[in-house]
Amino acid sequence: MYQHDYTATEAENMTTQPVKVFLIEDHMVVREGTRRLLELDGQATIIGESSSGEDALNDPALGLADVVMCDVMLPGIDGIETTKGVMEKYPHVRVVMLSSFGDTHLGPALEAGAAGYLLKRASQEELVRAVKDAARGGSPLSPALNALLVDRYRQIQNQTIDNQNLTERQSKVLQMVAAGETTKAIADDLFLSPATVKRELRHVFDVMGVSNRAHAVSEAQRRGLI
Repeated sequence: MYQHDYTATEAENMTTQPVKVFLIEDHMVVREGTRRLLELDGQATIIGESSSGEDALNDPALGLADVVMCDVMLPGIDGIETTKGVMEKYPHVRVVMLSSFGDTHLGPALEAGAAGYLLKRASQEELVRAVKDAARGGSPLSPALNALLVDRYRQIQNQTIDNQNLTERQSKVLQMVAAGETTKAIADDLFLSPATVKRELRHVFDVMGVSNRAHAVSEAQRRGLI
């Protein structure tokens, strides 16, 4: 069997072919601007465009794309549902969502199968980098969203740690403290002795790194525990 051994030049050309992009954006000016920014660099070529999710999903060119850039807010089915449709029909295609609403739709977009999420104020460099990263299997995000994700991860970790170290009864005590209940009222409601309530509360303080009720309530609210 004949086997072609690619030269270094041929291999380089194969990896530097323009990324095939399909645009889904209902605002013509924004769509044209995005197209120009991507094509100006020469590393992406637009193989199709649509102003709605329905039309895009019926366009044969969609399945030929390496990357789909899809607006979150679209007439008819929105960008989230459109992304789900793309994933169902063409699971090999990478979807990068464009949004003007910060991280509001980030979670649903990633759950729908989006590979990346960019803010519409992204620069040409960020757009091109995102398209190339997505085509290579990466998950591009606007730099402004990275800090938010790190912060959310830390909050989830804190909450997980707290939930693992507080028993159900201790969590209930914390909730009742937040509601303004006295030690005696908590003891009566939970059929405990006041001494037991105080012991449970001391454990809550230790776990949360606080020294009094007010601080415990404030910290619990900050961590989303109550």
